[in-house]
Amino acid sequence: MRRARLAVLLVAAAVLPGCGYNRIQELDERTEELKSNIGVELTNRNQLIPNLVATVKGAAAFEQETYTGVAEARAGLRNAETQLNQSTQQVSQAVQSGDVDRLSQADAAVTRSIGTYLNLAVEAYPQLRATQNFTMLQDQLTESENRISVARRDYNAAVREYNSYIRSFPQVVTARVTGAERKEPYQPPAGSEQAPTVDFGQQ
Repeated sequence: MRRARLAVLLVAAAVLPGCGYNRIQELDERTEELKSNIGVELTNRNQLIPNLVATVKGAAAFEQETYTGVAEARAGLRNAETQLNQSTQQVSQAVQSGDVDRLSQADAAVTRSIGTYLNLAVEAYPQLRATQNFTMLQDQLTESENRISVARRDYNAAVREYNSYIRSFPQVVTARVTGAERKEPYQPPAGSEQAPTVDFGQQ
């Protein structure tokens, strides 16, 4: 009986003018493409991080003098580097999974880790302020954060359109028959509206 009902619904959806099947598929593909774009931008940001760490380590290697009161910051910097590496691994795993919630959580972890790492790096090695590579990497990170923000916004706009479409009549019938389900928007991490910054006022 249930199969018969399903068959009737399927036929009805197919013959209804504007049943929306093709449009549902198109919107679904668009949301998947835009979700993938978020993953690409998160991966691009991940690729900047080893250069950032190498620049900080280079500053440490060339340091000739011991600055008073920064030993604790240097110890914290080592912990922050470990945390940053773990966060970037979470991003890589989340990108592979394609799960929006995991992407958002991993994004939040990296955003926090980058901010902590940058500030501890400048506190431990004040000469980084004058290092061209360091400031260039900061600029690249800012640009990367901006691209991630745009990718999130585009994805959420596509999800809104998809979710609205599959809830409208007669598309709702087609959506039920084909199993098209509501998609979850990307919840940006707290503080993601601002790129990580370094407090150059630290002494």
